Amino acid sequence: MAVPTADELSRNAAFQGLLSVGLGVLPAHAAVIREMDTEQLHAQQAEVEALLAQLRARMRDRSEISEPELNKLAGLAGLPPATIRAIGERVHTQGTQLNQAFPDLQSLDNRTRTVLIFDAVRRDDAAMAVVKRVAVESADDDPYSACKAGCLVDFILALVDAQIDALNRMMACYALVFPPLVMLCAAIMIAIMIYEMNKANDIYTKCVLDCQEVGPGQG
Repeated sequence: MAVPTADELSRNAAFQGLLSVGLGVLPAHAAVIREMDTEQLHAQQAEVEALLAQLRARMRDRSEISEPELNKLAGLAGLPPATIRAIGERVHTQGTQLNQAFPDLQSLDNRTRTVLIFDAVRRDDAAMAVVKRVAVESADDDPYSACKAGCLVDFILALVDAQIDALNRMMACYALVFPPLVMLCAAIMIAIMIYEMNKANDIYTKCVLDCQEVGPGQG
């Protein structure tokens, strides 16, 4: 079958390989920003936006990522530059394998493909456990606040969304064929993922502060 079911996609080795990329970036980045205050997080977000603009300009010009850009991305992600390069190679190899297994995957409209990826990810208990663990480790430690519990649920869902978006982008990168461009595509995916995770952390922090303003009797 050219278009997989969610179960078939979830069990595919190449899909699992791409999923593990995002699940590797998630805890590494969480460790980078865990002790940041709001001002520091916003400063990092500005750095991510600036780098993302540079990488997108390179993609328009069909040029390779530079060593300083690669090192900058690695620092923002909390990963060694060699790991970022290895991610680019995996996106090329496993993206190609996935699309060979399911040739019609990219012909799906974006909404249908996103729903399919979401269904495949939520079937993966190990993947969901990683997302929940990172969210809980980054969360406010008040287990008795229903308000803060609601913030945490939204935070987890936002992190899952970031994983799904990353998978969707990785699955499309293979079409660039030329390895340096696939590497650049993967770098853009990582930068967008960092941006979205920073955004999720910022929204979560504001949500918790709102809970504290409501007060313990109502939160």
